[in-house]
Amino acid sequence: MPIVVIDSAAGVPEVAGDDSGGDLAPARPCQALFCESFEDVAAGSPPDPAIWTRTSDDLVVEVTDGALGSKKALHVPSVVNGFKYIREKKSIAAMGTKFYGRVWFRIDRRPLERPATLFHWTLLSADELDDYLKGKLIRFGGHIEGDNSNWLRFNFQTHNMPGETGLNDMAYKLDTKKWYCVEFYYSLPDQEARIWMNGVERPALHWLKSVAGYTFPPSISQMSFGWAEAHGIATPWEVWVDEIALDTKKIGCGD
Repeated sequence: MPIVVIDSAAGVPEVAGDDSGGDLAPARPCQALFCESFEDVAAGSPPDPAIWTRTSDDLVVEVTDGALGSKKALHVPSVVNGFKYIREKKSIAAMGTKFYGRVWFRIDRRPLERPATLFHWTLLSADELDDYLKGKLIRFGGHIEGDNSNWLRFNFQTHNMPGETGLNDMAYKLDTKKWYCVEFYYSLPDQEARIWMNGVERPALHWLKSVAGYTFPPSISQMSFGWAEAHGIATPWEVWVDEIALDTKKIGCGD
């Protein structure tokens, strides 16, 4: 299992590998302040509980054709409603109020039925509070709407203070069985968020004080990665998540 190593100068944890044998392999070398490749987690096991908490016991690392040539990734099975997340608090506090992130994801199964209104999914969330059901959430995900295409959305959930809002990118449509790299930048004091897909910025999702009356929280408690579906669906989502990284500078989609 990975262990946390504290850089005494930066006070930021990193993930270091345990290549003790079996199906374990060394973690991918970390070029950011925080990385999680899942390579040094035994198949069928949860991500390191010293780093990650889970909202669902079926979130485990499994063997797959992972991102960046890896052999394992986090498996998010059968989501039809609600959320299944792993959450990390140890590094995000040290990132401050301006930080970058990166995560790869692959959708293996998605709802095929047409929604009555829409299906709304979420991949990652910067959470103001430990309780995901309260406070402000700066999220990235997408929508399936009437034409059954699956496109992107930057979503700001405020739990009715004043209410949910966001920005849409209907030009970028997602396929199944394909890895995608998402990069994000959040600046809380500047009220700014930026999104890149496979290394290319999506201007439609650039939030900069975009909606009057909506302000980012002063700090973030934790980062959540996984999958959420806001509407009940018949055909479940099945998703893989891999190569998570956080830093105070832009990370990129490579190692």
